[in-house]
Amino acid sequence: MRKRNTTIAIRCTVEESRRVHELAERHELKLNDFVMRCALGKKIVVANGIDEIVQQQKAIGRNLNQIAILANMDRLTAVNFQPLLDEHRKVTELIGQLLREVK
Repeated sequence: MRKRNTTIAIRCTVEESRRVHELAERHELKLNDFVMRCALGKKIVVANGIDEIVQQQKAIGRNLNQIAILANMDRLTAVNFQPLLDEHRKVTELIGQLLREVK
């Protein structure tokens, strides 16, 4: 974990201060993190709802795994799940890309 131990003070108008605080809040970042990302040219991405999507993807993955286990035990005769697995894999990869961009 990096240690931030240097202070940079800037002067601005009340309106500028209000706008910067509002933007930081809109991006769901602490003021310090927002200003640092902007100053260093980092991309700021807001991914509202991503946690729910990830939870749903994990649940789908668990269900697919349970179906595969039952099929391998010959306790379930299943249809071809390959298209579903391919779609699950694609969505999971897209979520991974999005999360890498956000971080």
